[in-house]
Formats: sequence, structure tokens, C-alpha cells
Amino acid sequence: MRNLKGVPGSFVTLAGRALLKPVHVFRKSLIVTLACALGLTLSTPSLAQAEDLQMSSQADEQSVSPAPVSTPEVETDTQLGDGLEIGPEIIGQPVGAVKKPTVDNVSAGDKTVSGKLTIGAGQRKARKLDVTIHVTVNRQAGGTEEKTVTISYTNRKADWSVALDSGLVAGDKVTVKQEAGGDISEGVVLEVKKGLNDQHKDELKMPSGEIWIEQTVANIVNAEEQAEALRLVKEENPEIAGDIASVELKINGTSQPKINVTYTDTTTSGEIEAPSLTVKQVTETSRHAEISDITVVDTVIKGKLQGTAPFDGVKVQISTRLSANSIDAFNSGKCTVDKNSSEPVEVSVDSTTGEFTYTIPGTVGLPRTQIVGVSVKEKNKFVSCGTSNVILAAPQKTEVRDPKKLTDDDKKAIDKAIRDANTINGVSKLPDGTGFDVGGVPAFIEFDEDGNVTIIGPNNIVIDRFDNGSPVFAKNDDGTYKLKDESQVIKYPAKDLVKNIAPKSPAIAVDTDKGEVTITPPAYDNAGDDTDLMSYTITYKDALGAEKTITATRTVDDASGKTTWTADNATVDANTGVITLKVEDIEVGGTVTATAKDNGGLEGDTDKLDSVVANKTLETATVSYDRNGGTGEMADKTVNKGAEYEILASAFTAPENEKFKTWQIGTTELKAGEKIRVKEDTTIKAIWQDYEVKVSYNANGGSGAMTGKTLKKGSKYTVLPNGFTAPDDTQEFKAWEVDGQEVAPGT
Repeated sequence: MRNLKGVPGSFVTLAGRALLKPVHVFRKSLIVTLACALGLTLSTPSLAQAEDLQMSSQADEQSVSPAPVSTPEVETDTQLGDGLEIGPEIIGQPVGAVKKPTVDNVSAGDKTVSGKLTIGAGQRKARKLDVTIHVTVNRQAGGTEEKTVTISYTNRKADWSVALDSGLVAGDKVTVKQEAGGDISEGVVLEVKKGLNDQHKDELKMPSGEIWIEQTVANIVNAEEQAEALRLVKEENPEIAGDIASVELKINGTSQPKINVTYTDTTTSGEIEAPSLTVKQVTETSRHAEISDITVVDTVIKGKLQGTAPFDGVKVQISTRLSANSIDAFNSGKCTVDKNSSEPVEVSVDSTTGEFTYTIPGTVGLPRTQIVGVSVKEKNKFVSCGTSNVILAAPQKTEVRDPKKLTDDDKKAIDKAIRDANTINGVSKLPDGTGFDVGGVPAFIEFDEDGNVTIIGPNNIVIDRFDNGSPVFAKNDDGTYKLKDESQVIKYPAKDLVKNIAPKSPAIAVDTDKGEVTITPPAYDNAGDDTDLMSYTITYKDALGAEKTITATRTVDDASGKTTWTADNATVDANTGVITLKVEDIEVGGTVTATAKDNGGLEGDTDKLDSVVANKTLETATVSYDRNGGTGEMADKTVNKGAEYEILASAFTAPENEKFKTWQIGTTELKAGEKIRVKEDTTIKAIWQDYEVKVSYNANGGSGAMTGKTLKKGSKYTVLPNGFTAPDDTQEFKAWEVDGQEVAPGT
């Protein structure tokens, strides 16, 4: 079937304006069939073409279309007398008619009408279908203006636009139709309403007060200043503020400013002088921001505004990536960034402290060498700009005994500290190897003889050869890696990597067998010892209670490395540094202390450190005398254990008929004046012996012999019978005479 235009369709009964519904159902079924057979050659191409006009992709349509004014062609559903429905979508048009175009809003003053096609580019190209837009303007003042524009099927863009002979005015009606393949759509009718500029013409007021402009000489008003002008205009016009979209402030130096208001319907007020608004030249620069070092493992950027509170109204923006080309422009005072830089993000500022933070997106921080930009803008001041480089994180300092002579274990600990410090969520931020040859090879960490570190990326090292597929890196004669580019290495001075720790304490030992106290310096000869030991100091009180201080000093020969010790106020072993004291020269029960001192660390850590104080309190022992039956007193003596003691002469009174024989300690007899080594409490016992008397017999002129007897003084003795022969026959034994008294034998 063909209609009068020769386009496939269905019969339309004009009389009574009736349209059979079954035909409409058939058309919908046919669309489904055509969609399933897309791309196949149809036996009736003209019919397929007509239906294609109804199948424009929803993606080619605007999300919001202006609501057309009702026309006689578009009305509500109509009921025929026989009960058939007549839908508005098919009244006045054949089945398969083109859909209406999308038309942009129009306002008074517009000299163009624009919109979008509603037929997809793919469909137009496949059918070589040109689309014509018909625009009719019914002028309120009388007359009609008609314009057309044709969009070729070769043009994939859906946008269209027509220029009018004169601008639209309120009351004009614009009708737009879309024609394709000989079929034409319903019209989209828009009525031009009176613009907001006309509605608010008499009530719009210009602002008063001050507005600060940075470039008054060049008559340039920047976006922030335009925003301030907008604020002032809205503040001056609260009743219509919602209708104001933007303003354009124009200046001529600091003289009379002009403002052009753009309303939400895109109409404008035209330039209006603002006589009560004073233009001020900005002369001051915003305060700067101090940013903490940003490392590759940081998840937050922290900063603080300079100056004193309050910090209200200060705007801080952070751009986490400045391209190499934008750094100079950013630092020039404008803080501008290019398309290869990250967009600035505004961060909140604590109004009391001036501190601000920015959480870095993602979980692996920022790349090393990336440059972060920070801008600070205070009201009515020039913006201040600053940059900060992203750097490797400083490791926690490794504690070492001699920062100037690192051991292998020290270096391993430092290596680990560097890698740990620069790993975030399991991702290393060191310059590890990348690419086919060295991918997966971790960064190398080299130490020089002074403990300084160089971090080298495997990609920057010359490869000597491959061994079983693994790269073997070339080295210089001194054992360092052969580099491609010296400037690409990362260096850490030793002072930033190590922390000097105090030396160990000297050792204090008491030998009671020898009666000596020996003080030995901490070990200093081997790696890991206190190789930077400088001296140690001893303090004690002597036997008379006087304070004594001895300092032993170590000197190391630069050429041989040999150590020599010297000391004041004492004798020191020149080779070992050991000092020996006699216990009897030390206050009884006194304490000996000793403290070692090193030579200090590297720059920033040069204080000479003292060890923990070692101390030893001497144990004491008491020497006492046992009278052992005698009488009298001898005082006890307390001495340091190990001290020599000279035994005193006895001052005890011997028991009756006894006399002092000797002193005894345990089973050992000792004489007065002998010296003993006191290791424990010691008792010296007096040993007594009896006084002896000798009983002898005197013949008193007689003859013969009698044997006497030696007896303990005071003991009893029985006098013997006489055994002598009388001097002559005229005499006989009468009695014994003892001390002038006669004593009979047997007495």
C-alpha cells in the first residue's frame, strides 16, 4: 500500500477521522520482526525504510526536551462512536512517521534555534538518509519566518542549528519539525516568554562596598573576583538571587566598574554601572603554608599555615601532581596547572591552629620525585604558591656502637630498615627493577667505607652478561656497580641512618685471695665491640675517706691501630687498660664505680656518651679476739674482705697459774705481728699455758740422790720419804723443810 507521498504505510479513513487499531498493532509487530532481522536485505526496502525512521536509538535523544505547546495536531485521546480509540500519536500522521526532534530552550533575544536529531547516525548512514529540520517562527508583531537546515547522512553529529533574521521576542512561537525520507514529524512548539532580564529590569540593584582586584592595570578580573562580584550582587538582590546565574564584572583600572548580569534563562541585563562599588587594588600576598616532608609511603599530606590565628576564610588547595612543564608557571605566583597535572583539591583548614591535611587517594602513596603543589588564598590578597618533592622515607635510625666503623650486622640492619621504611601495603617504593631483563630484581643498597648509602635501581646498572637467564651486573674495580647514569642514584648520608649508642660498662671484680679490685674497660678490639671507646673513669673513697678519681685514656695509633692506655692517679696496664687497686686502700665497705665514655657519633649526634655506671660495693669481714678463759678486752676490727691484717699482741689477762702461749685461728697457731688475709669473719683465739714449778730434794749435807718432779703451779704434791744418807752416824733424818717449815714425808 502507498499513501499519496509514495511512502509505505496504511490506509487512513478521513471521514469521521477513524483509524483502525489492528493496523497499529501490525506496525508494532513489524518493528519487532525488523529488529530481529537487522542487517538482512529486506524484500520491501521502502517499507523497511519507513519503519527505520521510528527506530532511532534512545542514546541519540536528549535526556530533557522542552515541553511543546499543545497544537490542534496534538490532543487527548478521542473516542469514536463505535468505541475505537484514536491515540494522539497517530492523529494527523501516518503510521511510521518521523519522531519529533529535540529542541533547546529559546529565550527572548536569541538569534538561533538549535537542538538534536532523534534519528541515530548509524541508521542515517545505513540508509543514506539526509534529515531536514524545518523551523517556523510566528512573530508576535506579525509575520512568519521560516528556516531550514539539512544534516547529511555522512555527518555523524546529531546537533543542528539555524540562524534567524532577527532576535526572538516575548510572545513569538517557534515550531520545529524533522523531515526524513519524505516523511515529516509533528512540530515541537515553543513559546518565547518574557526574559528574566525584562522581568527584573526595574528591580535589579547594583552592589555597594568594596571589591578587591589583583590586576587592575590590565583590567583583568579573575574567576574568584567574578565570584565575589556575584556574591555581592546576590546579596544586594535577595528577592531575585535565585534567578541570577552569573555576573561579568568589567573594570577600567580602579574607576567606575560595570556589571552584566546573566539570568538562569541565559538572558542578560547588559552592562550596568555600579557607582557605589569601589574597586581596590590587591597589594598583599597570602600567607605561606609549611608542608611536612612528603614521602613515598605517606597516606596523608600534612601542613600548617604560617602566621597567627584566626585562619577563617583561608582557602588551601593541593595538587598532588605537577607536570614538569607546569612547575615554573605554578611557582610564578599564579599557582596554575596544566592538563598533565592533577586538578587542585581544596582542603579544610583548622581555623584555630591553621593545620590542614589531605588524604592521598589509593593505597600505595605517591611516586618518588613527584612534585606536589600547594596554594594559599586569603581574601583580598594575592595567592601564594609552594611545591614539595615526594621523597623516599627516612628509615628509623639503626643503633650501632661505633657509627664510624659499621659491622656487617650493622649494614644488614640498615639495609632492612631502608626497605621496611619504603614499603607500603607490601609494595616497595624503592627503584626496583622493571622490564624484561631486570623485572623483579630489588634495588641495590651499597655502603661506602664511611657508612654512606647509595640506592641503585637495577635498570641503571650495566649488565655484564646473563647467567641461566639471570642478569649478572657489571662492577667497577673497587667493587661498586657500574652505572649508566650517576645522577639517577639515591644517596643517604650515614648520619641519617645510624644512631650512636653508649658503650658497655667497665667490669669491676674483687679477688679476695689477692686482696685486689680490678677494673677492666669494655671490649674495644673487634667489630661489634666499643671500637670508639675513648676513656673510662673510676671513683672511690680511700681508707681515710678521701674522694679518689682515676681516668684511664685510650690512644689509638692511626697507622698501626694499636691501643695504648694511660691513667692519672693510678697505674694502668698500657696494653689492656686494666687498673688494679688494693682492697685495704679502699674505704671499708666502700663502693667503687666505673663509667666508660665513647668518642661520640656522626654529625648531629656528636655528644660523647657515657655507659651505665658500673659499681661494686666491697664486702667486709670482722676480726675478733677470743680471750679463751682469760680476762680483759680486745677490740674487734672490720676490714674489707681480702685485706691484710696484722695480729695484735695479747692484751688479755691469763687465767690463774697460766700464761699466754700463742694465737690460734682454726688449728693454725700464729704469733702476734703476723699478717693474715681476711676473707671472712675471723676469730683469733688466745692459747694459754700453765706456769710449772719444780719440786727437788736437797740432801742438806747428806749424801745420795732423790728424783724431784715438775708440777703445775698450785697443784698438790705428796712429799716423798727421805732417800738421802745422813751426813754421819750422829745424825738422822728429822723432816723436810719447805719454805722454812718442816714437812713430814707423806704430807
